[in-house]
Amino acid sequence: MENNSSNLYGENSSEIISKIVQKPRSKKYLTIVDDDTGEVKGFFPLKSKNLGIGWFAMYQHPAKWIASLHLTGEQHNVLWFLMSELDFDNYLRVSLAEIAETLKMQPTHVSRAMKRLKELDIITEGPPAGKFKTYRLNPYIAHKGTNRENTIIEFDRMIEDRNKIFQDVSDKDL
Repeated sequence: MENNSSNLYGENSSEIISKIVQKPRSKKYLTIVDDDTGEVKGFFPLKSKNLGIGWFAMYQHPAKWIASLHLTGEQHNVLWFLMSELDFDNYLRVSLAEIAETLKMQPTHVSRAMKRLKELDIITEGPPAGKFKTYRLNPYIAHKGTNRENTIIEFDRMIEDRNKIFQDVSDKDL
């Protein structure tokens, strides 16, 4: 397939094709094809979606909202520590004692900070893992994993279940 048209790099498509063939098969490329002629216009390497461990995506609007809450230094420290421990689908499996030891804080101060973060729905309690509580970071703030939509649905369901329990308790008190 002979093609003398230039691409972004000033090379013709046949030169690009020969270069692609020489690349390892594990690399993936986006092929730009002319819909009318079927002519290959160019190839662009795709970035891997797997960022590996040690990442999460945080959203800008919620970051501004968190800044406007005027959290205490301890609350910020605990929040950032929790984000550093974020597991896939926004689960947090960390004990209050571990947080206190790592941040060199009193356990009561960690507990108070966690309580405030839960009141603000920044985190919520997740399912128990043995004798420890688990938590979940609000996926509207940040996310780690492959299916943000599913994490949001599960998080919203946890909040609804919690609110229903609170409503049932307050209904009984009336």
